[in-house]
Amino acid sequence: MKNLLKLTLVLALAAGLTACSKNVKDDANADVTLDNATSTEMVLEETTVTEAIPAQVSLGVVHFALDKSTLTAEARKIVEANAQAIKAAGSDYKVVVEGNCDDRGTIAYNIALGEKRANEVKAYYVRLGIPANKISTVSYGKEKPVCYEGTQSCWAKNRRADTVLTAN
Repeated sequence: MKNLLKLTLVLALAAGLTACSKNVKDDANADVTLDNATSTEMVLEETTVTEAIPAQVSLGVVHFALDKSTLTAEARKIVEANAQAIKAAGSDYKVVVEGNCDDRGTIAYNIALGEKRANEVKAYYVRLGIPANKISTVSYGKEKPVCYEGTQSCWAKNRRADTVLTAN
């Protein structure tokens, strides 16, 4: 559990501390603005590490070619890096692989293709030593796009499998 907390803290800090400014309240409830360009005094409230860590962490995103569910060499590298992070989390976790498609094709076709993509990633995790009983899959088809433009580059971003690591 401690390894999972460390991992989620590192990933949360890497992903979440990119904002340009943030307001923090000190004991006198006065606003203090933090700025990336300026150093400012900051008073933090007492908190435990577990309160600052998100319950879920998204890992590297695997992208797929049009109408394909096979893993490319680049996709395998992403899954391998994710597997190392998952293993570092210890044993108190669960993994969900979410299959996604671009908005072309029927709903039924995209649900089936998203399922194939998620299952392909899951199978590779299992080959890499992640227990199958720790991994579930879900297909969102074309229902959870990350890009909404009708362009090739946008469609490519939506053809993906997201891996979400959740602490038990």
